[in-house]
Amino acid sequence: MNSSLMEQPAPDATSRYRQDDYAVDNPNWHEEDAPWKAAHIRTILDRNSLPWRTLADIGCGTGAILEILSRQYPQSSFEGFEVSPYAHELSLKRASDNLGFSMEDAFQSGKQFDLTMAIDVIEHVENPFEFLRAMGKMSRWQVIHVPLDMSALAVGRGWVLPTARRTLGHIHYFSRDSALSLIAESGLETIDFFYTAWAIDQSYKTWKKRLAAWPRRLAFLAAPDATVRLVGGWSLMVLSRSKLP
Repeated sequence: MNSSLMEQPAPDATSRYRQDDYAVDNPNWHEEDAPWKAAHIRTILDRNSLPWRTLADIGCGTGAILEILSRQYPQSSFEGFEVSPYAHELSLKRASDNLGFSMEDAFQSGKQFDLTMAIDVIEHVENPFEFLRAMGKMSRWQVIHVPLDMSALAVGRGWVLPTARRTLGHIHYFSRDSALSLIAESGLETIDFFYTAWAIDQSYKTWKKRLAAWPRRLAFLAAPDATVRLVGGWSLMVLSRSKLP
């Protein structure tokens, strides 16, 4: 066996983001979805009337979501943490008086915030339990958005989950119940949650998605939980808080 190969460390789940692998498949880092995600984040924040003033977005990508929120909440301060040099470089153009960006591990920064966010992040990290526990130590409240990849249709079709792993970097696949259980078992208390209908709201992108959106709409109106479990196409927006000692 080649000794040089034995000496090379095994890549971890975040190595593709520190290099250019992820950017090859996702050069805009999903910036086009930022207004949609920011609107749902604002919904869950405003309807729970949290007294927050500082917010950290962990795995902020290019900072497009934070840029929108920083303009909507000008009296609050925001910081985005990102491990990808590619995404971090793009985020710097969005910095402002109440918005800054750091290319470092947020949990090693020693900083504390009222609120932390992980928007479509925990499905990418090696240990989501450790990640969420660290969020709980870093902030009083957490906003977590999780794609619900695990549906009967996705499993039955066979190619859906491998494609999500290869092109989107999803290494964990969640249903609503498994996502909420993960949050609870990580020591966080869920305050509020709701589905976000990405397959419907983003259906304008291709004619196939537009065609598939209408059956999903009708089925969801009749039986929302069953529809999410069976055909998929939704994510989960969760507001949690750290449990008091």
